[in-house]
Amino acid sequence: MVSLRLNTSPRVPSFSGPMALAAVLLLVSVFSEPFWQNFYIIQGKADNTTLKLGAWGACTRLRNTTDVNGDTVWCTSKLSSYEYYFLPNQTIGGVNNFPRGEGRDKLSEATILGLDADEDQRIFVIGKSATSVYWVHVIAAITTVLCVLSLIFPPRYFGTETSRLFALQKSGIITILLALVSCVLALVAFIVEIVVAIPAKNRLDAIDGISAELGNVQWFTLPCFILMIPAILSVLLRSTQQHEYTDL
Repeated sequence: MVSLRLNTSPRVPSFSGPMALAAVLLLVSVFSEPFWQNFYIIQGKADNTTLKLGAWGACTRLRNTTDVNGDTVWCTSKLSSYEYYFLPNQTIGGVNNFPRGEGRDKLSEATILGLDADEDQRIFVIGKSATSVYWVHVIAAITTVLCVLSLIFPPRYFGTETSRLFALQKSGIITILLALVSCVLALVAFIVEIVVAIPAKNRLDAIDGISAELGNVQWFTLPCFILMIPAILSVLLRSTQQHEYTDL
């Protein structure tokens, strides 16, 4: 039988607890606008409309829905990457607002994203290359979930006792490798999300009558990275008697 061991098993609360919490936070925050209105990259507020740019699309909403008969929310379809432009109000003395439908009218995707106007009439806010970087967040969530799942499956699921994969799983090395990759990806995700969100927020905020602020998606990746550090160190730096998994 191949013998591989760490100083201590990752199957300890000091590791599994923080990693499980990080997995939940990363996984939940993947479902940003237009999947779930609670998570978004940037939010802009106008006179009577609110815009939320998410990782997978955009939604506009009425801020005051009193006596409104019909839809109050208009969203794009789910997009893996997209670009958004703001179209200033073209009327004399008009007020800048985000697109909204009338009654039960449906807004087209191009209207919500400001793509149905000439290039010289619209203001660039965020591009496809920026919104596509949120796939790093997805990959970080997947690797973290896999790390947690690796704590659940017994080594026999990975082969016989003579196989190297069996030994790696029994030793906990697979789990630690996944945790290290997840930690690095969480940090990278936070950095790239901040780098693309701040310029887009500033461009939107510079428009007359629009108040923009950063969303909360990136603030889920930072605490996940922080949670993973002590979890990993609790295994790598802990000096105890060598431990093997019990083959359930």
